[in-house]
Amino acid sequence: MNIAIMRAFAEIRKILLRQNNIKEQLQQKKERLGKHDVQLNQIYDAMENLLDEKAAARRGEERDRIGFKK
Repeated sequence: MNIAIMRAFAEIRKILLRQNNIKEQLQQKKERLGKHDVQLNQIYDAMENLLDEKAAARRGEERDRIGFKK
């Protein structure tokens, strides 16, 4: 009976060590994804700025010009 108890505790220790490693891996993945989120947000902001500039340029082209015609 004592051997079975010791084996159970040894197995529990192995499981806990594996879980600790999993926690570290999850933390690393969270940090890496957090960096990607920041980079993606920067890309989206740049794209929005480009689209706003193009829309402003189009608005200027579509309207009738005021003044002397050549």
